[in-house]
Amino acid sequence: MALSHFVLSLLLARSVRATSPTWISLNLTAPVALLDDELAVNYVDVLVGTPPQTVQLAVDMQTDAIDVYSSECPFCPGWSFFDESLSSSYKVNNDRALNGSNTFNGTWAFDTIGFGGVVQSENVDLGVLTTISTNYSGLHLRNGGIGLITDTFRKTAFNRLIPGLISSGQLANPVIGLNLFPNNSKLTIGWLDPSDYVGEINWVPLEKNQEDWYKYNLFKIDGFSGRNGSLIPFGDNLLAAVDTFVKSITVPNNLTYFIDTNYTGPIWEVYEGFNIDPDEHQVSYPCNKSTNFPNVTETPPHPYADFKVHINGVSYMIDSDNNLIRPPSLFSPNGFCNVGIVSTSSQITTAPQSILGQPFLRSVYLAYRYPTDSCPGYFGFAFPKGANRTQEEISQRPTSTPTSSQCLSFTKPTSTPTVQRPAGPDSPKGSYQAFGEENVWVPLRGAELLVKGVWNITG
Repeated sequence: MALSHFVLSLLLARSVRATSPTWISLNLTAPVALLDDELAVNYVDVLVGTPPQTVQLAVDMQTDAIDVYSSECPFCPGWSFFDESLSSSYKVNNDRALNGSNTFNGTWAFDTIGFGGVVQSENVDLGVLTTISTNYSGLHLRNGGIGLITDTFRKTAFNRLIPGLISSGQLANPVIGLNLFPNNSKLTIGWLDPSDYVGEINWVPLEKNQEDWYKYNLFKIDGFSGRNGSLIPFGDNLLAAVDTFVKSITVPNNLTYFIDTNYTGPIWEVYEGFNIDPDEHQVSYPCNKSTNFPNVTETPPHPYADFKVHINGVSYMIDSDNNLIRPPSLFSPNGFCNVGIVSTSSQITTAPQSILGQPFLRSVYLAYRYPTDSCPGYFGFAFPKGANRTQEEISQRPTSTPTSSQCLSFTKPTSTPTVQRPAGPDSPKGSYQAFGEENVWVPLRGAELLVKGVWNITG
């Protein structure tokens, strides 16, 4: 069986390069709800190495790097690891240092990376983490991450995945579509699948990235509005970013919205409004009976945040339940639910003025037209298929259309390729079969050190 797995994987690796320009649609693993005490992460299956190993990586729209966790990393969090010793195309990059420490370290390398046995790019820069200490205070991302943008500042040449697929002619179009709507989470590469969105795509040009910016790929938005529909006075022509890891919408000062009932609408009066953390400006709405309200006998109505972002003349409603408004948690006051509208961090001294995080990205459909030699980069916005949107919302038209119309004219594919997944070996190194799952193997390092127990069910 081990030999048959190797042969199948080798055939998959050899046949992965598309014979003609194509596209691929990949399902994402997305959180059902945004929770205060968990990262908001969306995972996609990525094939790494030769023969390909399936690694589930977090989608990141703020970097161009791909990071995986080595199977030899003892404290790397997650369930999906990469064994570099099994890849014949793995090469250490001696010209680049990871700039690590004794708490966070690894190796820059090159390897073959692809999607679903349909497209792949060779010699892609790959960060392989071998050390994440229990004392490491940074982001503990499970499994690693895959950066899907380009045009970032690097001092040395950097081989990026999607640009490699574009330059090699494997993709039908230099575009990806990202749908994080919880019931239909997908990533499409090379085409924007009409079954993922409704309405006209609202294309907005990206600003040229600056080295002192806090985020990449900024674009101008008209502003935000609340209950009464008028723009909240955060300033004109705000520069905004999208970020697939941020769990909130950041604005210059969130209290500008919360202290005005013309924007928020009335908060249930018997609870005397909302709660504000004086240090962090975190606002919470009443959502549950508790000892904080001894005289209240009624169950409060489910809280709702009326909040919209306006882009190029189109208004996008941000979904409230389990998204902009979180379920109760240890990080919210007793009886309250936190609202994901926060003030922009003091770390951001230049741009952007706003970060459109997960609550926004789970409420819209996002397209990204990659910059190429003849065309600039664009973000496109539409409404996700299956979302609760009125026909009036869907029928909105952008204020302006891009002058480079040829850059946004895409070739329609004639077929949808079948996504393939390498078969699992009989007993992957350091992995054990999940109970009740025929082809699912999970890593368990150090199992050989465990003392086998003897069950005595009669005693």
